[in-house]
Amino acid sequence: MGEAKRREELGLPPRQKNELDISDRYLSWLPITKSRIKKYPYMGVATMALGAIIFLVSGGANSIN
Repeated sequence: MGEAKRREELGLPPRQKNELDISDRYLSWLPITKSRIKKYPYMGVATMALGAIIFLVSGGANSIN
């Protein structure tokens, strides 16, 4: 039995779709939300590691005077 039929039989209102709250975002134009960051706490470390690898491969350490 589908959820819609079950809710109708129980007299419950239809389920409402969840929309992203703009206030949950760090920047209004960036699609990354605070709740998504909480789900993936290692993402910041992975991003910094990727940036460090790109920096070192591009010769960034040799260009510092």
